[in-house]
Amino acid sequence: MSKRRVFLLSKRLLTCHRSMFDNGDMLKPLQKAILFDMDGTLIDTIEDIRSAFNAALSLEGLPPFSVTLTKQVVGRGLYNALKGALSYYKHPVEEARFAFLYQSMMDHYQAHYADKSHPYEVILPLLDRLDRSGIALGILSNKEDVLTQKIVQKLLPQYSFASVRGLVEGSPRKPDRDAIDLFCSMQGVNVGELCYIGDSEVDYQTAQNAGCSHILVSWGFRP
Repeated sequence: MSKRRVFLLSKRLLTCHRSMFDNGDMLKPLQKAILFDMDGTLIDTIEDIRSAFNAALSLEGLPPFSVTLTKQVVGRGLYNALKGALSYYKHPVEEARFAFLYQSMMDHYQAHYADKSHPYEVILPLLDRLDRSGIALGILSNKEDVLTQKIVQKLLPQYSFASVRGLVEGSPRKPDRDAIDLFCSMQGVNVGELCYIGDSEVDYQTAQNAGCSHILVSWGFRP
């Protein structure tokens, strides 16, 4: 990822959070909170996801997925991503078999969730600035919550996120606006005071459904 891309993101965030003059001398911040997608936005997790996919696909004698193919099916949770991988190979399985494959994938991922994953290096200075700014920062992912928590604790432990939330059983996934509304309620901000940052069409639709401002980065899984 180039420094120019991060500069452009910083510039757009500045616009998203720029203060307005009121009566010439009063400063009012436009945005009071920033919510990030995780995979493909803050952290490059694709190799560890691919490894987990391939652990499951190998049980069916299927060829391993490439990074490019993995990027095409992620975004709506690992359950749906595995369905997408099997669909790509036109390889239907019975419900009980799929449950077994999904659990095998998750067991592998739980054991190897950060073997090759890493934050996008040049995004760290931006996070440093935002963390010091007093803006409420959060992470919202469609990845299972237990994995989301582990990955953030492992790879971004230095930041004081007000909220880190993955996919919680019984709660709707993105692009539903429910989790954004919950974040805003917890932080005491209106949705119009939130900027949501992601990398995919799912993130775009999430922001549209919530009615908040948004930024889509150019280095993600499906930019």
